[in-house]
Amino acid sequence: MAVCLLAACDTSAPSPSPAAFADRPGIQLDTTWTALNGQWTFTGNVDPNGAPTGVVLEIGPGPITARVFDTQVTVADHVAAAMPLTITTTKIPDIPQICVRFTASNSVGTSWSTPLCFPHDLPTAPPPGAPTVAIDSTFTVADGKWTFTADVNPHNVATDLVLDTGTGPATSPHYTKHIPVTTGLDGPARVMFATSELPASGEVCVRFTATNSVGTASSDPLCFQR
Repeated sequence: MAVCLLAACDTSAPSPSPAAFADRPGIQLDTTWTALNGQWTFTGNVDPNGAPTGVVLEIGPGPITARVFDTQVTVADHVAAAMPLTITTTKIPDIPQICVRFTASNSVGTSWSTPLCFPHDLPTAPPPGAPTVAIDSTFTVADGKWTFTADVNPHNVATDLVLDTGTGPATSPHYTKHIPVTTGLDGPARVMFATSELPASGEVCVRFTATNSVGTASSDPLCFQR
């Protein structure tokens, strides 16, 4: 009969392996992408969380609620440390709406990024053009300042806006001051601007003038008695 004395026995538990502390991988897909000459590039990040991880790009038809991913493209294998991801592929189907996601798997489990959905054919931006601008026929006066409002469309070119002030009559205004309002407008905007720099008396006329690299446009004059 064998006897094991406590003093002679090794009762310590074996040290856990690093894999015992692993977790499912972390995965992220960026919300921006590029498409050039039929090649689509997607980026993101993966964190293997302690276990070698493989990443694929999954592709399928939209909408996002369909949750159908019928194509896979390998992005990375045996990832051992957190790293950025980049994949360029031609395997984007020519269908109205596409959804993609990154899927990361290791020995613990699988994680998915939030799907990114987009149309195959992006709308073509209209060509750049001269701005358009209109002035509201109503204005307010408070604390010695007049507030005027304009609707501006830069037509896809960075546009600067000024307020021209001067004297009437309305049929042939004479503008003597050009007050900067804003610069670099890059989209349609409704702009309110307050100023005290108006002629002291008589018939006052104001207008907004918008300028970009394509051309210049002015609103109709707004004239009134001070």
